[in-house]
Amino acid sequence: MDQYPLSNEETEIYRHIVESAADYAIFAMDRHGTILTWSAGAAKLFGYPAAEIIGQNGSLLFSFEDQLAGVLLREIRLALTAGRAGDDRWHVRKDGSSFWASGLMMPLRNNAGEIYGLMKIVRDRTQRLHAEEALRASEERLQLILKSAIDYAIFAFDRDGLVISWNTGACRIFGYEEAEILGRDARILFLPEDREEGVPEREMKTAFERGRAENERFHLRKDGSTFWGSGLTMPLRAQRAGYLKVLRDETERHCADEHQEIMLREMSHRVKNSLSLVAAMLAMQARSAKQEEVGQALRDAEARVGTIAEVHDQLWRQPHTETVDLADFLSSLCQRLQQSSSRHTLTVEADPCMVDADRAIQIALLVNELVTNAFKHAYPDICGAVTVSARNLGDAIRLEVADGGRGLPAEVLAFENDGKSLGMKIVRGLVQQLKAELQVEDRLPGAGFVIRLPRES
Repeated sequence: MDQYPLSNEETEIYRHIVESAADYAIFAMDRHGTILTWSAGAAKLFGYPAAEIIGQNGSLLFSFEDQLAGVLLREIRLALTAGRAGDDRWHVRKDGSSFWASGLMMPLRNNAGEIYGLMKIVRDRTQRLHAEEALRASEERLQLILKSAIDYAIFAFDRDGLVISWNTGACRIFGYEEAEILGRDARILFLPEDREEGVPEREMKTAFERGRAENERFHLRKDGSTFWGSGLTMPLRAQRAGYLKVLRDETERHCADEHQEIMLREMSHRVKNSLSLVAAMLAMQARSAKQEEVGQALRDAEARVGTIAEVHDQLWRQPHTETVDLADFLSSLCQRLQQSSSRHTLTVEADPCMVDADRAIQIALLVNELVTNAFKHAYPDICGAVTVSARNLGDAIRLEVADGGRGLPAEVLAFENDGKSLGMKIVRGLVQQLKAELQVEDRLPGAGFVIRLPRES
C-alpha cells in the first residue's frame, strides 16, 4: 500500500475512517495472504497488536480445520476472479478462543487498475449466531409441540379468516389435511347458522380488542358431522397479522354436562313435588288441630316447607339449575306469601342478581320468616303493607323487610338476648349461615330488618 500513496490530506481521512470503525476488523494482505496493515478494530477483535501480526500469514486467523482445507487461498482466488468473496465462518483469536464472523474480501487496485493486494473486513456475529440458533431451536421445539399436540386443534388464520397454519391435532379433530385446508376460509369450520349470525367475526373482534376470546359451541367437520368444541382465539401481532385458535373436542364432557343438567332438573322437580305434598299434609293437620297454638305451629311449618318447594320450582324452570335470579325468585316467593294472607299488601323491589341455589334457599327462608312475622306482629288486628327490597351492591346484597305497623314486640327486641321467638331464632341462625350482618330498626311507626350479605359464601 505504501508504494501508491494518496495525498496527505486524503490519507489522513481514510486512516481516520478505518481506525474509527472499532467494531470491524479491517486489514490488508498481499496476493499471498501476508498481512500488511492492521486496524484498531482488528486488534480489538482478534487480540493481536499490529506489531505482532503484521508480516504473518492471514491463515493464522482461521480455525485449524479451515487452515487444512486452504480456505484463505480459496477466498483470495475468488476475490481476485469475482471481485469479492464473502464468508461466514468461525475465526480464532490470539488467546485460542473462537468467534463466528461475517467477512468480505476485496481486491485492492492502484490508479492504473492493477491489483496489488486484498482488503478484508470482518465483523463479530457470534451473538447473532446464538440468537438465530436459539430462535431456530425454539421454532423446532414449537413445531414438535404442535405436531405432538394431537388432542388439540391449533391453527392460525389471517385477518380475512384464511387458514395459514394447521397442526396434526386439527387434522385429527376436523378431518382436513393440511394441504387441503391452507388458504381456505376458516369460517367453513363453523355451523351455517353461526356463520350467518357473524360468530367468527365477533370472535376475531373480541380477540383483537380484549387479547383473547373464549368460546364453546358446536363446530363442523369435513364429513359434515358436528362436535362440541371448547376454544380460545388470540391475536397474532408480529409479522403476519392474524389470529391463533386453540380448540379441543369436548363433546363427551358436553353430553355429560347436559345429562347431569337434565338429572338435576328432574331431581329438583321431584323434590319440589315431594315438598309440596309435605306442605299439603301440614296444612291439613293444621286445619284439624284443636289447639290454636299447635295449628299455628303447623301453619308456620307449612310456610317454611312451601318456601323451600318454591326455590326448587324456580330451579328446574331456569336455564341453569345451580343458580337463581334473586329478582325473579323473590317476586315469585312474595306472590305466594301474598296469597297466603289476603288481608295484607306485600310489595317487592329487587335488582337482577344471580345467587347460587344453596344461598337462595337460605335467603328464601329468611324472607319467609321476616314477612310472616310482620304479618303476625305488625298488623295483628288490622290490614297493612309490608315491603321487601333487594339491592345489588356488587359483591354484596342489601336485603330489607319493612312494615308500617305498631312496632317491634318484646320478643323481637330481646333478639340479641336469647329471645324466645322461634321465628327470630331461625332468622338469627340463617343470618349466621349466610355470613351476613343484621340490623333491626324500630322506626316508629313500623320496623325494618336490614341484612347485608355477601353474594358468595
